[in-house]
Amino acid sequence: MNPDSLIGALLNQASGPVHTGSGTQVVFHTTSDGDLSVRRDRRVIAEAYLRWLTQRFVSPGGFGAAQSLLEEHGVTLLYGAAGTGRRSAAMMLLRPPRSTVRGITELNDTPDSPGEPILDPKTVESGDRLFLDLTRTGPHPLSVIRSRLAAYYTEIRARGAQLVVVLPADHDFTPAELRPFTVRLGRPDSTEVLQRYLRLDGQIRLRRADVRYPPLDKRLSGASMGQTAELATLIGSARQTQQGEFFAQWCDHALLATRPWTRDVSDRIARHRKGWQRALLISAAMLNGALGESVLMATQILYDVLDQPPEEHGTPLERADLSQMLAAVDAETDAHGRVRFPQLAYDRAVRFHFWTNRPDLRDSFRVWVDRVAREVTLNSDERAALMDRFAEQCLRTGRPEDLEALARSWTGPDAGRELMAVAADALERGLRSEEYAGRFRNTLYNWSTDRSITDKLRVVITGVCTGVIAHTHPHQALVRLHQLARREDLAGTAPVALDALRQQMVDPRKLRFMLGRIAYPPEGSRLWELDTRIFLELADPFRLTAPPAPLIRRPDLPDVLTAGWRAVLERDPCEQWREALGRWLHACAEGRSPELLLTVLVNAARHHPHHLQKMYTVARKWAYASPERLPIADLLLETIDLAQEQEPVG
Repeated sequence: MNPDSLIGALLNQASGPVHTGSGTQVVFHTTSDGDLSVRRDRRVIAEAYLRWLTQRFVSPGGFGAAQSLLEEHGVTLLYGAAGTGRRSAAMMLLRPPRSTVRGITELNDTPDSPGEPILDPKTVESGDRLFLDLTRTGPHPLSVIRSRLAAYYTEIRARGAQLVVVLPADHDFTPAELRPFTVRLGRPDSTEVLQRYLRLDGQIRLRRADVRYPPLDKRLSGASMGQTAELATLIGSARQTQQGEFFAQWCDHALLATRPWTRDVSDRIARHRKGWQRALLISAAMLNGALGESVLMATQILYDVLDQPPEEHGTPLERADLSQMLAAVDAETDAHGRVRFPQLAYDRAVRFHFWTNRPDLRDSFRVWVDRVAREVTLNSDERAALMDRFAEQCLRTGRPEDLEALARSWTGPDAGRELMAVAADALERGLRSEEYAGRFRNTLYNWSTDRSITDKLRVVITGVCTGVIAHTHPHQALVRLHQLARREDLAGTAPVALDALRQQMVDPRKLRFMLGRIAYPPEGSRLWELDTRIFLELADPFRLTAPPAPLIRRPDLPDVLTAGWRAVLERDPCEQWREALGRWLHACAEGRSPELLLTVLVNAARHHPHHLQKMYTVARKWAYASPERLPIADLLLETIDLAQEQEPVG
């Protein structure tokens, strides 16, 4: 198994939602049959997503004031009504210029793992663009954050970084020192938002006057930005499926599709009294757009899961055919044999009805979706759509554990690549949820520390960390990859997570974080055998001293390197660090900050004379191999003598 290709395959197959504003906001894209499919942008706060958002963003009231505060002071705190696009506004405020590869980092509002602080000023890097969303944060974390926010901002200013905070509803939260940087956001122009989505996603180009339609205006007046985007997509879907010839007719169909369906669906289902009708209706709604035979097979599986006896009567030729059965539940097949509902978004209303009104069946629905993904012939898009629809209902009804359970099931020993891809999709759906993202990151942390997880789940977690979490919470991704890599090493399995961790180290900020994590383990943690090997690999002297701005000259890094080397010397025999020491000496011989490199080494060993002796012995043997190296050995001895006579060097 090639870990890189497998992770890439998993990430390229999964799909899901894009959040564009405050609350649960989903952007829908129209498929060829007029169904609504949900597709996710994988780099949520990365360049591709920001480009997508920039094209659709309409500035809310107060945006200019927030922009001025951020440019002048490096901070702005936003508040406003839910649905006004506060998160989108924060992203646009922090949007990096095209010339930089650095994206936006979302800060944690709760500890990532035991011993990890919230809002640690030491983690702020020069030029960072940081985002903190407090709209869903609980009372205790809010109290901690409030006490630390002013000190954190001081470091933001010192580093030339930028911070945007979306405030909770409690206006008393804001520390007095930061109140001058607070801005209230108003509502963007909903009509202009609709126009942009119509043009970009529906290829419908209309002037503002042409978009004005009284029933639509009434709906837009109270719609959130996410609901406005959904309306635009439904209008485009109505046009594509030829439900009318004019804009007003498309709007009528779209508005009808967004109305509360509860009464209508309930009345229709009440007429569908037979078990096979309801089973077929659920299957058609969950597999909308799939082939008829796939829907029938899913219906049979649902019968089996619910332990419901068959209701067919008569000989096979006397029984209703597929088209008759579908017609009985208000569905049909298109020219390609794919099942659909004539009414726009009706499939979503059916799903909403069953998950809302039959809570007693939710466990069975999870078992059913598990079996359908395994047993029914579906292509990758259909399987992903099944997962998206199930995830939507799980998260809406407060059952994130169902997605976690399926992710475990689909990464069992017998799981193939198709199931692993949909497991990754399930986890990603949870990570994209504003309400449950923190829970899913915590779940992934717990799994990453569990030695009993399967290798396939380890591969999936690795892919999700690098493909999703790394772009929004980079330090959290590193922590989980680190935990996975430790257990891979202990088990002697393929180093999938370790290789992924290495690839993350091209970013100097992530490199410094990992060096610090190993040098100063979180409270209650311990060093593993792999940790010192990783440290010696990451603490490459040529990378640390590379121009134009050598990392080793950062004020905090020499102390980190000293602590890391001290752990290596105390834990590992000389044979395991001799080669790394030789590389450090080679860097010194090439003029790569020799005084600073040697000071780090000596301070690491200064309280243990036998370590100093071993280090100097290795250096003398290294120097004797070539006469031009002798000055470095002599400089090491001078540094040792000075360290023993004075306070710690550096």
